[in-house]
Amino acid sequence: MGAIDPVQVTQMARYQEVVYVSGWASSSVLTTANNEVGPDLSDYPYTTVPNQVHRLFRAQQLHDRKHYDERMLATPEARKQMEQIDYLRPIIADADTGHGGISSVMKLAKIFAESGTSAIHLEDQLHGGKKCGHQAGKVIVPTSTHVTRLIASRFQLDVLGSTMHLIARTDSESAKLISSTVDKRDHEFILGTTVSGTPLAEVLDDAEARGLSGPAIDKLEKEWMDAHPLVTFDQAVEEVISQSGLKATALEQYRNESAGKSVGECREAAKNILGKEVSWSWDLPKTREGYYHFKGGVEAAIKRSKIFAPYADLVWLETKEPNLEQATAFARRIRQDHPGKWLVYNLSPSFNWSAHGFSEEKLKSFVWDLAKEGFVLQLISLAGLHSTATVTVELARRFQTDGMLAYVELIQRKEKELGCDVLKHQKWSGAGYIDGMLSTVMSGSSSTSGMGADSTEHTF
Repeated sequence: MGAIDPVQVTQMARYQEVVYVSGWASSSVLTTANNEVGPDLSDYPYTTVPNQVHRLFRAQQLHDRKHYDERMLATPEARKQMEQIDYLRPIIADADTGHGGISSVMKLAKIFAESGTSAIHLEDQLHGGKKCGHQAGKVIVPTSTHVTRLIASRFQLDVLGSTMHLIARTDSESAKLISSTVDKRDHEFILGTTVSGTPLAEVLDDAEARGLSGPAIDKLEKEWMDAHPLVTFDQAVEEVISQSGLKATALEQYRNESAGKSVGECREAAKNILGKEVSWSWDLPKTREGYYHFKGGVEAAIKRSKIFAPYADLVWLETKEPNLEQATAFARRIRQDHPGKWLVYNLSPSFNWSAHGFSEEKLKSFVWDLAKEGFVLQLISLAGLHSTATVTVELARRFQTDGMLAYVELIQRKEKELGCDVLKHQKWSGAGYIDGMLSTVMSGSSSTSGMGADSTEHTF
């Protein structure tokens, strides 16, 4: 589950096997450079998430030492009755797009490894155009670009001798734009139009030069898109063949000759079959930023994930909804080519889980059903952020009317009921542990001991 502070890390340690540090949370509540928080656009300093990991890792080390000291001070008989907690849970962190070019990706991997990170995930979005995985407007990079990021990260970790794991994430399931057509492996998913005319970017630039308002330009863009339906080159060829009166064998011949080929090679194959060029352009509908339209979906995600898999320890499919059938199909097709590949699933709070038709039984079994298909890492990326918000709003609302009764009922009694060690927050923070170290250095210092007789914590 996603954690945003040492309190959450220590409380999760008793029940969860890993800790997750989210780029979204770091951007929105934890930015460490100039404290300029905001939405998840990956526009914060690239040391932000590693710094947060380091903060939590240091907290883990403190609580591990404190817990070990407490156990060693107990008698062997008493120690057997004490709970043993592994505070050094692996930390998995969000490396976004790698925050730049190859050297930036390598530096980022190095900083993460040195900060105590056990695994990072890199997504195939465009740096500078990155969005939260559940926002619109995502722009992905060519497949080859992301492979290079993964290779650069692995090379850096090999140089360091680090065992930090790499997770390759793809956002292509819901992406609608791609930054370049340079990789022919992406060509079958790139959209163009068969309708000739003035390029969209020129139309919009001209409208802006004429002083049209923003809404007017948006309307003009919609009208252009409506008049220029988007299709892949394969779809354009299929339409021409269907209208030409050629037999179905012509379509089968085209599919056989074009499979896995670039658009240029597909054009030649179509021309040989039809005896003429197929009118289709992926440049006409390019956005003003120069991006190409992309046919996102699970097929694109599967193809990319299979290519990424040899360069990563785990593969992550980012989805637009919680869908067990989709996840199952994805997992089985990935594992056809990469048997035993570990998979990741985002149990995102961005989903309105109650609106997806789950029964209570299905909702409860969702994570175990995913696990059966090889999703060994499942994350509620913003669990800590949302749980903090929920508790805080409930306490703040009741405190208005019930004063300290609200705090006692909602917090102190609940802490005692759950066995939450933060009830005694001085002990939790390590005050007793530090007192023990100080008394070792200088005896006779009981009068200045933080956990001395006057400490109010003895009343609990």
